[in-house]
Amino acid sequence: MRRSALVTAAVAAVVFGAVATASAAPTGTVTGAVTGAAAAGGSHADFNGDGYPDLAIGAHTAAVGDVQRAGVVAVAYGSATGLRYETAQIVSQATPGVPGDAVTDGKWREATAAGDLDGDGFDDLVIHWVDKNTVLWGSKEGLTGAATVLPAGNQPRLLGGGIGIGDVNGDGVDDFVSRAIYGSYQGGGSSYGAAVLLGPLDRATGKAAGTWYRASDRLDDLVIGTVFVGDLTGDGIADVVTSGYKVLGSGAPAGTVLKGSPAGLVKGSTFPAPYVYDGGHHASAFADLDKDGYQDLVTGHAERNQIFVTYGGPNGVSTTRTSRSYQQGSSGVPGMNETGDKFGSSLAVGDTNKDGYPDIAVGIPYETGLDDVNTKESGAIDVLWGSPTGVSTVGAKGFTQNAKGIPSTSEAGDHFGSALALLDSNRDGATELYVGGNGEDGYKGRVWNLATDASGVTGTGATSFSLGTLGGPSGGGNFGYRMAG
Repeated sequence: MRRSALVTAAVAAVVFGAVATASAAPTGTVTGAVTGAAAAGGSHADFNGDGYPDLAIGAHTAAVGDVQRAGVVAVAYGSATGLRYETAQIVSQATPGVPGDAVTDGKWREATAAGDLDGDGFDDLVIHWVDKNTVLWGSKEGLTGAATVLPAGNQPRLLGGGIGIGDVNGDGVDDFVSRAIYGSYQGGGSSYGAAVLLGPLDRATGKAAGTWYRASDRLDDLVIGTVFVGDLTGDGIADVVTSGYKVLGSGAPAGTVLKGSPAGLVKGSTFPAPYVYDGGHHASAFADLDKDGYQDLVTGHAERNQIFVTYGGPNGVSTTRTSRSYQQGSSGVPGMNETGDKFGSSLAVGDTNKDGYPDIAVGIPYETGLDDVNTKESGAIDVLWGSPTGVSTVGAKGFTQNAKGIPSTSEAGDHFGSALALLDSNRDGATELYVGGNGEDGYKGRVWNLATDASGVTGTGATSFSLGTLGGPSGGGNFGYRMAG
């Protein structure tokens, strides 16, 4: 995410505490981890550096020429008139410069996180799947196909599931973080924890300026399920939230905040975090929901039909505002809590009603309407408000494709709400909500653009577009399953 350096310390290859360079065994007490462009600081991806937010949308089963289900990523660029479809770029493993080859059932995915990993002023996009991470490098021309696979290395080895991007050491360059395993930690067998590849990353090789590793299972009594990043402590440097379950005792869900700093990450708050599955996809977003100066973490737990809000504070987690969970059927939240709806599969944060407080859009892609057959898993979204007291559900909104003004109608398997993004693509002060529905039109997929006004998100004047609209294959291919912007 483009932004000026908040700290000017020269920390390109620091070793501090439990941090280690890539070639040295870890020795002491530090860590890192991260989650994505909008997550770390409320900024949005700008791949071509023109000052307008851009949006990357995955279509992981799209055909590449005659190669079926190879997968593509479409990138629409912001402008003074909003997202421009005619200048969109379609990138795949057949694009010159992208490593690998387009293969049948390759399902190249997922457009997960963005940030300026090489420090050149242009945001880069990470395509992540399991333990494979390909960086598409930004430039004045946008994402042209120049790309690098991040070297996993032998020590530590990057794992799938939780990854992210953020400026953890405050040097003005974003860093890449992943769950990881260290095969021979201090000569005592394997250790599971978090690895940080410090930026700037080398565009040719993907090599980091330095590598940090923390053996979280040994140092924090925590088996990491995933990692998130945002400025919970309000000091202008991204912090890390590691979430999982305790190694010892009951194996209860737990979390630890690791505070970012120029000298390394410093252990902060521990808290009873919501349960996460190891390596699973967990939607997340950071925003200062109550405008107290500390960003707050919103996480989605679709397997439990739940979102969880953790409020930030000086040491990581607030000691004055209680974190809490929400689900359909909670006071004021539209809908009913039903097994399999997957409330919280996607999240986006932004000020939708122009009151100055970020709001939370929640995807419910497996929601079924009143007609159990014709609207089975058609999908829906809810919007909850930010306020001086934190999340407010008073007057919360809910939408399906049957809402007035939204193109098309709710049909079985549409999965409206599979991905969400809130951004002001033309910088006119009005946020737009982009809603993915990867099952639309027989899993071709579609994305809807919902406007906002003083009442919040509205269906009035809503539009939609497909992969074909952006110049991609007309057959689509789960377009809108994931978005990064």
